[in-house]
Amino acid sequence: MAILFVSLYYEIFLLVTYIERRKKIHGVFSVKTRTGDDLPRVTVIVPCFNEEHTVSKTLDSLLALEYPQTKLKIVVVNDGSTDNTLKVLESYRNYPHIEILNKENGGKHTALNLALQQSNTEFVGCLDADSYARPDSLARIIMKFDRPEVMAVVPSLQVFEPKTLIQKIQKVEYVIGAFMRAILAEMNALYVTPGPFSIFRREVFEIVGYYRKAHNTEDMEMAMRMQVNGMHIASAHDAVVYTSSPRGVKTLYKQRVRWTSGFLNNARDYKHMLFNLKYGNIGMFVMPFMIVSSICVLFVITSIGYDLITMVQAWYLRYSSIGLNMFEWSWPSFNWFYIQTTPLLFCGIAAMSIVLIFIILGSRISTDNKPKVLEIVPYVCLYSFIAPLWVIKSLYNVALQKKMSWR
Repeated sequence: MAILFVSLYYEIFLLVTYIERRKKIHGVFSVKTRTGDDLPRVTVIVPCFNEEHTVSKTLDSLLALEYPQTKLKIVVVNDGSTDNTLKVLESYRNYPHIEILNKENGGKHTALNLALQQSNTEFVGCLDADSYARPDSLARIIMKFDRPEVMAVVPSLQVFEPKTLIQKIQKVEYVIGAFMRAILAEMNALYVTPGPFSIFRREVFEIVGYYRKAHNTEDMEMAMRMQVNGMHIASAHDAVVYTSSPRGVKTLYKQRVRWTSGFLNNARDYKHMLFNLKYGNIGMFVMPFMIVSSICVLFVITSIGYDLITMVQAWYLRYSSIGLNMFEWSWPSFNWFYIQTTPLLFCGIAAMSIVLIFIILGSRISTDNKPKVLEIVPYVCLYSFIAPLWVIKSLYNVALQKKMSWR
């Protein structure tokens, strides 16, 4: 009951924050308020490792950006690919604003740092080689830097062409994620600057340093390091970027284990932020809740397992006493008297209702790829059953200090 209450409290807090800030969140920035001469120079880094099937579409999306080519530099870093990625990249050498760097494999953070060391533009960002920017996305992101205190801006991520059931579940999840990022940005509590098209002021790296390996979640660690240094991270929910998502349960499980393990490890590295008023909402509210919620998942699964064992044991004892008669079939009867009107039931209904509200509000924020009813139903019915799988594995990895790999 306490676990459900904490979850419900968190959801209501976010919902109230949205109601208070909804006019600002839904404010649309015009991309035509600045001319090409006024727009700043931007470097976009594309780190690649074995992305022969997707990097071409990624680069084509950057070439189609509604942004002056004279103000845009694209640096593609081949991080020791073992497939035909480099061969695909060679076909883009004729573009004057595309630079191709080739290096031995060292991990995504080394590829980013190599390009950062050679960049000199006012703004710099990354676009993963399996993600695709909408033509107006960069201009919309740059407009979010209208305040000098904004040091980084994250886009609205959406699933690219979801086909499988798992991808459609993720589509709904990403819609909720867009809503959450918009709220957390208003609270100055964003804890990740996603690889797909987060843009930074160049001075961020001059102040806090370059990327670190950070348990293979360098985008989380960079955001936490910025928060420690009092830097504001904003969200541009009208700047849409599409990202390729896992097609099946196995690949989704591996991806989320890496993400969740990375968050828990980075939270351990930045444990001085927890319950520290100096770091505002992210230290007092967001990080503690996410850690507690992960531990609560373990408690809930343990409780369910115990209940199942108890139920099987009761069935066995009954079978031992009366034999096969226990399996006699009879049509169930319904009586309103047996409906449980407990606080637990009402809290559960309230929590699920707020999730549905988040989906609706996230759909309003997401300008494309809005989920359909037939996509929301499997998310509501299945996601709560598969998410604990990677949470428990992540807790196990962190407890035993197991290292995670990209591959």
